Amino acid sequence: MVIDRKVVLTDSMNFTSGTAQNFENVALIALQAVAAAYTAHWQNRQAVSVPFTRRKEWCRKPEVADLKWESPSK
Repeated sequence: MVIDRKVVLTDSMNFTSGTAQNFENVALIALQAVAAAYTAHWQNRQAVSVPFTRRKEWCRKPEVADLKWESPSK
C-alpha cells in the first residue's frame, strides 16, 4: 500500500479482528523513492491488465467448487 506517495506498507497483515491471534507482519518504508517504485510497478501492471470475465465458468470447475476450507486445529 502506498500512502501519500511517500510511505509504503508491505505486509501479510490481515486487517481483521483475528489479527492478534495470527502471525502477521507489517513493514513501513518511509522513502519516497521506494513509494515511487511501488507506484510505477502497480501502474505498469494496471496498464497491461484485462478484466477477468470467466468467473462463473472458473468457479464451477469441480476442482475449485469442491474445495473445503478447514480451520487448523489448535
